[in-house]
Amino acid sequence: MDEYIGILQKSAFFKGMDCDEIVKAVDFLDGKRRIYKKGQYIFRAGDNISSVGFVLDGQARIEKEDYYGNRSIIASIARGDIFGEVYACRENNAISVNVFAAEDTAVLMLSVGNIFSESLPEESFCGRITHNLISILAEKAFILNRKIEHVTKRTTREKLMSFFSEQAVISGCPEFDIRFNRQELADFLCVDRSAMSGELSKMRQEGIISYSKNHFKLH
Repeated sequence: MDEYIGILQKSAFFKGMDCDEIVKAVDFLDGKRRIYKKGQYIFRAGDNISSVGFVLDGQARIEKEDYYGNRSIIASIARGDIFGEVYACRENNAISVNVFAAEDTAVLMLSVGNIFSESLPEESFCGRITHNLISILAEKAFILNRKIEHVTKRTTREKLMSFFSEQAVISGCPEFDIRFNRQELADFLCVDRSAMSGELSKMRQEGIISYSKNHFKLH
């Protein structure tokens, strides 16, 4: 685990903790490293989970699939991010989404339920983890609200421009890379891929945007 201390220190989950505290915290949370191949499911809808996943390497996707097999990508989870915290902290912890590896991915599983036990050790990292977890939950709620802003736009173009505008603001410039391929972007914005690809081509012809694969520029 020593090779991952750097990425753990930079994460929101272990924010404000030194190396020794992180090691103690991982041990207290029964941290276990798991490897998943590209396309392999980490969690499936209906699974009862008591652990959060911390991405050490690679990338994961969270998707929602309906009765007919139509899927919508909820989020992309990059290195240093966690997932499953909403369900792991609930009393009824059956997960309602799928989580899968978007590429070969290493995940640290952490039993966050341990911090809710009645006999917590008198260690500073316990309070810090609780504080950080609450902050992460608040941030995830904010991100979900932003996605709602994108998908509630009336047209495919409006949805794309809403998403691209947000990415430009986040990157601080009109050029940026997105984490999604075309199908994943269509799923994320809840639009038809063919219609979205056609709209992207029109926007490029009109000089609104330019792009190459997952690199975009707003004009």
